[in-house]
Amino acid sequence: MRKLGYVAAAAVLLATACTSAPADMASAGEKPFVPNSLEPEAVKAADEFLWLEDVWGERAIAWVNQQNALTEAIFKADPRYEPFRKEALAILTAQDRTPTPTFRADGIDNFWQDASNVRGVWRHTTLDSYRSGSPQWQTVLDIDALSKAENANWIYKGANCVGPAETRCLVSLSDGGKDAVVIREFDTITKSFVPDGFSIPEGKHRIDWLDADTLLVATDFGPGTLTESGYPFIVKTLKRGQTMA
Repeated sequence: MRKLGYVAAAAVLLATACTSAPADMASAGEKPFVPNSLEPEAVKAADEFLWLEDVWGERAIAWVNQQNALTEAIFKADPRYEPFRKEALAILTAQDRTPTPTFRADGIDNFWQDASNVRGVWRHTTLDSYRSGSPQWQTVLDIDALSKAENANWIYKGANCVGPAETRCLVSLSDGGKDAVVIREFDTITKSFVPDGFSIPEGKHRIDWLDADTLLVATDFGPGTLTESGYPFIVKTLKRGQTMA
């Protein structure tokens, strides 16, 4: 119930920000363009904010930074902001919260973040140990240590392990939290990335195992293979040892 309370409080702050912030991107009194039909090209021609589609463009980034600054200033000016922030952080990093279980390799996985593990640690224990109430966790992959070692801003986006042993996994790592990820094959026995294993460069991938030596890959295979929003819709098989080309 406390978590619901903080969600509701955040909604109140957001509503305050929305009603207090500048009304629109457009100039005051400026009427929006209206397309003369709903054909894609007509809609594009009438969209005065189409430049926002260039998500990494200089103009779009500048506008986003400006809006972020406006919103942050409104949030921080509210006397409720700091108490809510501290209480929410305390809940999210509490040592006595229940570690969320995921079944893998005849045991339990958990991804844990707290004040000491800011980026998080992927860890594993036995089913009996988890049931005991005081699990003895074994670190599989420390994202803080990995980021430091590789001088990278890695955010863990999950692991997909091939059965039946579930000791070979495709680990998804995001640079700073964006949708696009780098995918690297990881061995949970040696607790290291597999030399010359599967390695997929950054992209908005959809990947799964077909078998221990074959992946099903949906990614950017060149012109005509992505939706307008930049996501793949072509699926191919990738054998161990093959390049993406």
